[in-house]
Amino acid sequence: MALHLGIDIGAVSVTAALLGDHSDRDALAQAATLLPGWQLRDTHGTSADRTHPLLLSDYRRLLGEPLRAVHELIADLTRQIPVADIAGLTVIGSGAQGLAARLGARSENEYRALAAAAGLLHPEARTIIEMGGETSKFLLLERDGGITEIRDYASSGECAAGTGSFIDQQASRLGFEVEEIGGCACGVDRAARIAGRCSVFAKSDMIHAQQKGYNPEEILRGLCDAVSRNYKGNIARGRKIVAPALFIGGVARNSAVCNSLREIYDLTDEQLITPDNGPWFGAIGAALLETRADAAIDFRLDPAVLLSGSDTESETQAPLDLSQVDLLRDQAELRPMSTIMQGEAVYLGVDVGSVSTNLVLIDDEGRMVHEIYLPTRGRPVEVVGEGLREIETALAGRGCIAGVGATGSGRELVGQLIGADTINDEITAHKTGADYIARRLTGREVDTIFEIGGQDSKYISLESGVVVDFAMNEACAAGTGSFLEEQAERMGIAIKGEFAELALTSQAPGRMGERCTVFMERDLNARLRRGAPLPDLCAGLAYSIVFNYLNRVVGDRKVGDVIYFQGGTAYNDAVAAAFAGVLGKRIIVPPHNGVVGAIGMALLAREKAEATGENSDFRGFDVEKIDYSLRKFTCKACSNDCDMEEFTVDGVKTYWGDKCGERYRRRGRAELEPVTEDLIAYKQRKLKELHEQRRSAGAAVRVGLPRAMYYYDRFPFWATWLDELGVDVVVSEPTNRAIAQAGQEHTVAEPCYPVVLAHGHVHSLLEKKVDWLLLPNVINAEANPDQVESYLCLWGQTLPFVVRSSPALEPAADRMLVPRIRFAEGEDRLKIDLRETAAQLGCGARENERAIARACEAQRDFNRDLYAKGREVMAAAAAAERELIVLLGRPYNLFDEGVNLAVPRKLRDLYGVNVLPMDFLDLADEEVSDLHHNMFWDYGRRILAAARLAGRTPNMHLIYITNFKCGPDSFIKQYVTQAAGRPFLTLQFDGHANDAGVLTRCEAYLDSKGVLRWWSRQARATA
Repeated sequence: MALHLGIDIGAVSVTAALLGDHSDRDALAQAATLLPGWQLRDTHGTSADRTHPLLLSDYRRLLGEPLRAVHELIADLTRQIPVADIAGLTVIGSGAQGLAARLGARSENEYRALAAAAGLLHPEARTIIEMGGETSKFLLLERDGGITEIRDYASSGECAAGTGSFIDQQASRLGFEVEEIGGCACGVDRAARIAGRCSVFAKSDMIHAQQKGYNPEEILRGLCDAVSRNYKGNIARGRKIVAPALFIGGVARNSAVCNSLREIYDLTDEQLITPDNGPWFGAIGAALLETRADAAIDFRLDPAVLLSGSDTESETQAPLDLSQVDLLRDQAELRPMSTIMQGEAVYLGVDVGSVSTNLVLIDDEGRMVHEIYLPTRGRPVEVVGEGLREIETALAGRGCIAGVGATGSGRELVGQLIGADTINDEITAHKTGADYIARRLTGREVDTIFEIGGQDSKYISLESGVVVDFAMNEACAAGTGSFLEEQAERMGIAIKGEFAELALTSQAPGRMGERCTVFMERDLNARLRRGAPLPDLCAGLAYSIVFNYLNRVVGDRKVGDVIYFQGGTAYNDAVAAAFAGVLGKRIIVPPHNGVVGAIGMALLAREKAEATGENSDFRGFDVEKIDYSLRKFTCKACSNDCDMEEFTVDGVKTYWGDKCGERYRRRGRAELEPVTEDLIAYKQRKLKELHEQRRSAGAAVRVGLPRAMYYYDRFPFWATWLDELGVDVVVSEPTNRAIAQAGQEHTVAEPCYPVVLAHGHVHSLLEKKVDWLLLPNVINAEANPDQVESYLCLWGQTLPFVVRSSPALEPAADRMLVPRIRFAEGEDRLKIDLRETAAQLGCGARENERAIARACEAQRDFNRDLYAKGREVMAAAAAAERELIVLLGRPYNLFDEGVNLAVPRKLRDLYGVNVLPMDFLDLADEEVSDLHHNMFWDYGRRILAAARLAGRTPNMHLIYITNFKCGPDSFIKQYVTQAAGRPFLTLQFDGHANDAGVLTRCEAYLDSKGVLRWWSRQARATA
């Protein structure tokens, strides 16, 4: 016999397939009868008149011990099939490399194996949907000469959403075995709405669904629907399912998920096929690839080698200790409620989060009078009402609410309901509370805040009290308090007190890494089964929380030297110790660490009341007396399918319930209106006028100009030059979804997002059937004679060549005009540079020279107009004693709303900010050589010059708008603080269409600069 064995070892299970020739069928059939759970299948081979028998193993779960599971599988197999009869072995799966190394076997790519199995068993298939224990995959197939090949593919990342482990974990919470899920879920008529992107959010939704009266089976069906939605939205990501499609993997045995996929993709039973041997496709494909291997490999199919070493992570970490942790809980300034006098002013702060709702009461000196922590339970209005009633009882008629502040994910809702006097973002709230505590207790300024709550985590970076950077977790709750609390409960340990006590006694904390909460739970269970000591597990989990937070939230951002650790998780001293150990820095846990955001809001309410002298808008302690209407609906923006609540109070609509980026966050108008002209709109209008005023509109020759990259500062030159040559100028539309999508599809390399969009604009112009495309190879820009070189970035210089290398755009290469342009060398050089291009357009040297002269003058006139308008705006802001926000950055970042999500415009429209883009500043006389003696980037020199000008002007503040992967900007940014002499905010865009986090950062920066909090004497004094 010449049998070929394939083993698929994943994160959850292992399967095997033994592929033989038709002559081996009897021996394999005999083995199948003697091996419980094994089965024999026949499949058509390469010849139409022959079949190949397949011996398929049982489906084995690893249960945290992968090598032992494979050992048992191979031992069973080799008792019935002699090792000498097995000619080859190929291994695939997430554990393939380690297993192949032990057995001396070949390891193969999972995608190739799945495609090979599909070609053998279902050659008609065009799509594979695979859902495994830890990963899910999408494969688009095509047949070429009888061979099945992969045309497109995608896979899940490090998140368990859309995988079998996600369903397994949630089902176990309801007390169901994995095998029961499909049958139970198919037997109900309705489904609960469950979040499909994070297990922590799913758990919350399951609790809420139970409270709403859904039975366990309906919740299970909701889980199956959530997995299907997540697959479509976050794994397939808009890719078309071409029928017939195969649904394979362990999850394919779940009939409820099968039904859900058919429904969500509108497929019939014939179009979505669920093969009986779907969970074995990987192993079958591995065996088939082994038969096609060029040469045999000497492998060792000896189960004993699998038990010769450990299959677990044996590394440990340093023991935790509190030597580098400052616990300030004993220094809390408390004032007994009984000492509050009749009519004395007290201030209320409310922080409404997804997991907890916090209320605090402070007195006029900022001392804590009362503190309340309540689980939100998905009912923010009811919970705030409970807290207010408790405060009313405790006050017992003493004191007077003189100011109210609200923050948190429910700040607009609760703020509107209770009549908050100030509603601020969470960053400002936490920064204000931490800064106040630090000054009162330590006399030092905070520069870094780590805030970890139940489902949310935040990082805040401060410079001189100004928020300069911020990040938070998005759709993943790994590294948050809910995960830690759940694991403690699973181990039978109290999260308060006992967990930290055990962790701090561990001498060998386990190294558990940083992973999705579902995968972490599975690893923890495996360690528990192997008898790992509880102290080591607790300490390992504390480290894991820290690694998750630092890697997923903080990333490569700056971590300072005065670090405040706050939020509910900061009550766990083991996590504080882990932060100190990992960072090698002191960690400060402030008093009242769980309610610092509420403290910040009470302080801001006090500050506004004292500054304005206005009475509070507080509606009273009884929320039930407030007249509001409620509408419930389901948001369909993503796979979470959030159950939303729309509250209407005094005609104002506010929302509660979204998890995926504040889609329904209401952005209210600022209290102040801008006093300056809208310069973003002004420049856009001027560019449009240049295009509309051309004399050669409708000419026979049409030349396309992409509205991308250097269009935003060079269009006056190019439009005038082309118009003077008598050709019609065609400009692509402003960046839209279709252009962005085309750019993503046609970009070969991985450049910055503006270059990606340029590909889309070129594609758009080609669809307009222009005769020519003008894509100049611009090398440099004008500079003063005594300055260094003034180059454009390398991607910008080589843009036409990069575009022409795209397979989709290459056919139009002969219609692309690519003159090499050196603006720095003056008009005479331009006449030479553009002579050949003018000739291609049918114009002679004299026409070209005349056109260049007029184009240069048009460019100078355009720039002079911008500078004059900039001086007007600066004068208007100074006369009104108002701040100006100077926008630093490249014009294509500042003026293309497809890049910057219209944030420059929203700064003005939503917050009343007076915006001054750096294009409106005459920077010719600003010297920057002392900052860097060889700043040869043109935009780099201009950015630093603008920062220096702003630094000399008291009412100017800086926001630097850049894009991900911009090499020059990553270098230039480090000099901006030196140039300006003050903190600035950086906004980095990467093509993701969600402005919620960006605007929150803007709010915090503007607030700490005193731009939003116009009534703040302190903010003006310290900004």
